[in-house]
Amino acid sequence: MTATTSQQARNDAATRLDELAAEVARLTAQVDDLQQTHAERVHTGDGEDQPPLYSTVEEWVTTYLLPTFPRPVGEVGMTRWHWCQQWWRHDEAVTRLTALWYGWEQARLQMTGMLPWLRELDHQLPILYGDDGPFRDCAAGGDLGVHRHSSCPEMPAQPAPENWWRWWD
Repeated sequence: MTATTSQQARNDAATRLDELAAEVARLTAQVDDLQQTHAERVHTGDGEDQPPLYSTVEEWVTTYLLPTFPRPVGEVGMTRWHWCQQWWRHDEAVTRLTALWYGWEQARLQMTGMLPWLRELDHQLPILYGDDGPFRDCAAGGDLGVHRHSSCPEMPAQPAPENWWRWWD
């Protein structure tokens, strides 16, 4: 091997080493970018891997909703607010509160997610607590402060005629 060939081999090896170092630097920057993007997604709520803050709707209602948004139960001006300590016995209330909880869990992860969630809450609370809401027949009663719980009777429904729901076929 001549000195020129040996020098050329060293130059080729140095060039290849420089190329590999540049590739490592490029890949390191790419990994850093991906980690930053992942961290931002988790922070802004775009990440799918965030567990809920509250494990059940009951925990959310008792720990967050009721203390954060208290309402005076009973006559308030021209409005009467209703609440039932056994709210979990009212299917409509459970459905509405669960939807609010799911929405809240999603909204809390987004920078401005609470704004639309609050509008939804403002819509749902009068329905839940109102005169025609699921708690309309439940009230505190008697001198001993005993609470009365009444579930609303089911509304009757007749089955639809055969093939009624198959209109699109």
